[in-house]
Amino acid sequence: MRRDIWIFLFFLGSILFGWPFLRIFHRSLTYYLFITWFVFIGLLFLASLLSDRGDGGN
Repeated sequence: MRRDIWIFLFFLGSILFGWPFLRIFHRSLTYYLFITWFVFIGLLFLASLLSDRGDGGN
């Protein structure tokens, strides 16, 4: 399960910070980047907490 979380977060980051979404939110790009980056860092933190557990996050 640990590997699945990291692969999912990698593809989520690739999608959220790719040009289609940046183009969609070009008028409020600053807000989009700050909010998305903040949420993405929170998800990375939660994933790291889950992967540090002894049972593998299950």
